Amino acid sequence: MISVMAGAGIAALGAWGTAPGANGDLVFRRYFDDSHTWGAIFITTTSGTRVRQMTHPPRGVLDNVPDWSPDGHSIAFQRVNPNGCGQRCETDEIWVISRDGKNITRVAYDPPGKGCFTRGRSAGGVCRNAPGWSPDGKQIAFTCESLPKGERTCVVSADGSGLHELEHTPGSGESDAWPQWSPDGRRLAVQRAVGSRRAVFVLDSEGRSPRRITPWTLRGGEPDWSPDGTRIVFTSNEDGPSNVSANLYTVRPDGSGLTQLTHASGGHVQYLSASFSPDGNWLTVSRTPGSGRKGNADVYVMHADGTGLRQVTRAAAWDSSTDWGSR
Repeated sequence: MISVMAGAGIAALGAWGTAPGANGDLVFRRYFDDSHTWGAIFITTTSGTRVRQMTHPPRGVLDNVPDWSPDGHSIAFQRVNPNGCGQRCETDEIWVISRDGKNITRVAYDPPGKGCFTRGRSAGGVCRNAPGWSPDGKQIAFTCESLPKGERTCVVSADGSGLHELEHTPGSGESDAWPQWSPDGRRLAVQRAVGSRRAVFVLDSEGRSPRRITPWTLRGGEPDWSPDGTRIVFTSNEDGPSNVSANLYTVRPDGSGLTQLTHASGGHVQYLSASFSPDGNWLTVSRTPGSGRKGNADVYVMHADGTGLRQVTRAAAWDSSTDWGSR
């Protein structure tokens, strides 16, 4: 078991907590341009049929890192608008859309004219990323980044009320990202960074009592809980060298039972993120190279032990940030 240490986490491509239930559809983000600055949220069946676009952002606006609600009725996601608060001022917000696409609501955002980033100087706002639903479906945790605090964990009610920041163990150069609730709602798994190091930590639901559960050497991140709460899947090589392949691992919440699921090497194939199926028997994962141009990523499914990899999407675009919903 790995000892308790302080640390922090930074953004990548995302994976999210899975609520127990019957297996439903997959949600993912599709980029529309090679620069990955324009993209929308899509859903599909596990066979890859009936691919449906859920959000329709204007050109240059990115809808990203979607997460199914526990009941499978709604999807939370990040919207990045590079001119959201005026020229050269960016907003990063959390939105929720119903699975029928009829209702879309902005739930975490800055006041008008106050964005999270202005090129050349801070705009004084908050960047928001990587939403994750609470197991009762009433709250959404997300990464909130601001100066001088850096990346922390914030929570907002699903209707946009009650926004607050969780406690954070103080330390120099620490930050947390990609918060995901355990199925019992008592703990959070986060991607934590301390300087250039990356690892997965488990905290209590208020952001206290951090416990490191993955080795620093793996550079672990983008955690997702199994529906029974006994395993956490994560991807390696977060923000690491491009000639090293990112692979999938699972680990118990106490840091024991570390298991490697995939065995890519050399950097050509990258496993970008993964999510458990609601019945706990499968994973959905984003992986390069897919079948699209330039070896872009596609969405896949596999057994929870890493066997039986099967491709789901086969688009010319880049498909990743996949999450498995219930029905």
